[in-house]
Amino acid sequence: MKNICNLTMKILVASLFILVLAGCSPAKNSASQPTQAIIQIRKSLGLPGSPLKFVENTGMANSPSGGLEVANFQDREGRIYSVDPKTNQVVEIDARALLSKFSADTPSLSQVEIKAKAMAFAKNVIPGFDSLQSSLQYEEGGKVDNYFFTWYAEMSPGSMQRPFLQFAFHKSGVLFAYINTLSIEK
Repeated sequence: MKNICNLTMKILVASLFILVLAGCSPAKNSASQPTQAIIQIRKSLGLPGSPLKFVENTGMANSPSGGLEVANFQDREGRIYSVDPKTNQVVEIDARALLSKFSADTPSLSQVEIKAKAMAFAKNVIPGFDSLQSSLQYEEGGKVDNYFFTWYAEMSPGSMQRPFLQFAFHKSGVLFAYINTLSIEK
């Protein structure tokens, strides 16, 4: 009976040890980190939290190098979230798939209201944006029913393009594109 109790105790201790090791596994943590980054950016931008599925790893043409490797995840509504796996930063959201859902009579916000939304989003996603803003070149524009608000940093030697932050909104105020390459390591 004593041997059975000792064996049971050893099995219990070994099982707990394996569970602890599995919980600390880098593979488990690294798989959840991009998802956590997406959850955080959704909160910052007021986006809905629908389930995500991994789509693929690709290169990001809008990055300063022109080919930053990113992991892409898609939600049920069609938004594609690109995450830099080295930093677990969401560097792009492509929601152009949502644009086809708007009709010509969709209510509009004014450009001033949409710009205020872009400014609020910039402050939500970039810590210290108020102080950083003066070092960035700002541009805004529109095309048909869409508005673009972009802040550019200086181009680094060897880069293909300048790092930038951009928000693109449909006239209804719905965000359909986001790019943030300001903090990407060269």
